[in-house]
Amino acid sequence: MELRIASRGSKLSLAQVEEVMGYLKNVIDSVKYKIVIVKTRGDVVLDKPLYEIGGKGLFEKEVNKAVLEGRADIAVHSMKDLPTRIHDDLEIALVPPRLDPRDSLIPKPPGGTIEGIPPNSIVGTSSLRRIALLKYYNKGIVIRDIRGNIDTRLRKLTEGRYDYLVLAEAGLRRLSIGLDRSPLPIERFPPAPGQGLLAVVAIKGSRIAKLLRKYSDKVSHSSAIAERAFLRYSGAGCNTPVGGITLSKGNGLLKFIGVVLSRDGSRAYWIHGEGDLSRPEELGKRVGEEAYSVIDRVAL
Repeated sequence: MELRIASRGSKLSLAQVEEVMGYLKNVIDSVKYKIVIVKTRGDVVLDKPLYEIGGKGLFEKEVNKAVLEGRADIAVHSMKDLPTRIHDDLEIALVPPRLDPRDSLIPKPPGGTIEGIPPNSIVGTSSLRRIALLKYYNKGIVIRDIRGNIDTRLRKLTEGRYDYLVLAEAGLRRLSIGLDRSPLPIERFPPAPGQGLLAVVAIKGSRIAKLLRKYSDKVSHSSAIAERAFLRYSGAGCNTPVGGITLSKGNGLLKFIGVVLSRDGSRAYWIHGEGDLSRPEELGKRVGEEAYSVIDRVAL
């Protein structure tokens, strides 16, 4: 069996394909693959923050188009890049086990905390969530927008254009980057919904989708459903700083930790919830509706 896999051509995107195929090779005999590279607008426009040029859907639609047009059998995405609703003819057929979902601060600051970053230090990030959380804990730092792949961002750090960066730990691990850093505790710095998760998208109800569904990691897939429902029911768009993650409590239970913030980090509303692993949509809906009820007075 050979799978044609649509993917962006960045080092991280290709590492994500390798991760998915490494997982599938352990559960499906004789599976092979061919990569179909797709260049997206988000890979070309690097001088503006993502939330100004289309947000999550910027990467997803063009890659998924290869599947819809029959040029690829599946597409591999970072889950956090997927909008809460994808094309009606597609489905998330498989979610492999989640990698570390935390954000990391590079390099490790004094004390290993955000509060330890010296006043007037320049921190690079283009994420509204990260910006708001950084300001929530340390109002003395200077936030400067940064775009580009991980290698480009690290080069800018080395050149002294930034004092610190905030990057997803999962991406650093997928690229085997061993720099000294400080992973930020989930309870204090909730990641973007879907962070650390990969999504394998296929034609809805297709033979390939049905096959892949059998091998999806149950906890990771349920977490993805809950976190995507949280985003959908919260009504949070690209311009609203929100974080949220679902974790397994064992015994068939999930717990959710989330936050809604003002863009200047002056206000934060924390959300906690628990639910059944087999009914993740219910948990996501409940915490999403709680977020929706406070967004107008917290985030705006």
